[in-house]
Amino acid sequence: MKPGVIKINVNKTVCQGCRTCEAVCSLAHTGAVSPQTRGIQVKELNELGKFKLTVCQQCSDMVCAQACPVGCINRNSYSGAVEIQDGCTGCGACAEACPIGAIVMVNLDRETKPYKCDLCGGLPECVPACPRQALSW
Repeated sequence: MKPGVIKINVNKTVCQGCRTCEAVCSLAHTGAVSPQTRGIQVKELNELGKFKLTVCQQCSDMVCAQACPVGCINRNSYSGAVEIQDGCTGCGACAEACPIGAIVMVNLDRETKPYKCDLCGGLPECVPACPRQALSW
């Protein structure tokens, strides 16, 4: 699949900050709703009623993969998603390199690991769950 064919688009003028996307993402990946384990992040801006959604844009140049010292960030051949594979040391170089801040470092089972959108294997769960249709792909 061509890199960047599937990515999540955000209509920031429609988002009301309900965080349904975060909850669905976390639930789909971990089986529980956890504010730290989500591939999409909703942040309230200083202006009342304005929100910023950050989600991996599946960059074609994969800056995060270039920064990974152990080479465990690769593109999924089916979905085209940039994914963090087993072998990650949790150094955080990918999170520092991400130009939009879409990779977050989380503490899972007493280990710090990077977490990002993996497009749910090719069919992002957050998109149909958004009650305002602020997300598309």
